[in-house]
Amino acid sequence: MSDNSKNNTLVKYLKVSLFLVVLFVGSKANAQSHLTANQVIEKIRKNVTIPWMQETRDVIIYGKGETEVKGIAVTFMSTLAVLQKAKEAGCNFVITHEPTFYSHYDDLKIHNGDPVQEAKIKFIEENNMVIFRFHDHQHRTFPDQIYEGVVEKMGWKQYWKVGSKSFEMPETTLGKFVADLQKHSGGKTIRIVGDPKMKVKKVGLALGAAGTDTHFKVLKETNCDVLIVGESNEWETAPYFQDAQTLGQNKALVVMGHADSEEAGMVYFKSWLQKFYPNTKIEFIEAGNPFWAGK
Repeated sequence: MSDNSKNNTLVKYLKVSLFLVVLFVGSKANAQSHLTANQVIEKIRKNVTIPWMQETRDVIIYGKGETEVKGIAVTFMSTLAVLQKAKEAGCNFVITHEPTFYSHYDDLKIHNGDPVQEAKIKFIEENNMVIFRFHDHQHRTFPDQIYEGVVEKMGWKQYWKVGSKSFEMPETTLGKFVADLQKHSGGKTIRIVGDPKMKVKKVGLALGAAGTDTHFKVLKETNCDVLIVGESNEWETAPYFQDAQTLGQNKALVVMGHADSEEAGMVYFKSWLQKFYPNTKIEFIEAGNPFWAGK
């Protein structure tokens, strides 16, 4: 065989070898690019600022963690309507702040056999979805992602010390303050205990279903004029404010509703998560306030 023939054979061999190497590396990289729900959850676990708790509601509520993620939907409440919108958006991994199955710990036994729950489960299974709840660590990480998102939406950053639950704003009347709150939050069922003409400056926050103990703790620690809560029973916090006003104290209570008080936090979470997965589809899907005010 001539030297030219040997060289040509060697070149062909090298080309084939290079092609096979590229093919192998490419296929391996493609295999590794398949993102699973478990991998996303692990990314969240490693990037919150507190150790992951052993007892927590932040678990996969339904579905398999090894499921390949086509897209991620983040939402305040994983209602069936939200899941349907997630499917339409091409998202099979749903991260929800609040429960999916009508109880604090998503206990499927409570409503076992109920046609509404069964229909929801069927939809999740048929569309190979995974539902993960992110609540406990989301509130406990620094900064609290829910408060961060709400403060940003309200335009209160300049009045807020990150990590606190209090604000000191330019003095205004309660009526004007609530009107501004309603404008920025879009809240449609806000309820108020207090004189709309009273002057307010110091504001305390206890978003979501923080509970009466937290309401009074924030009230005491902030010495606020107006306390904003997500939801409240009507026989503890509200009558306290009624009595305070009867005594001539400058105190007011604003009840926003759970969804209206926290949903903006999931918009913040969407931006936070997107930093880790810039090339992955991540959609915020609004659950919204389910209530409307009668006339």
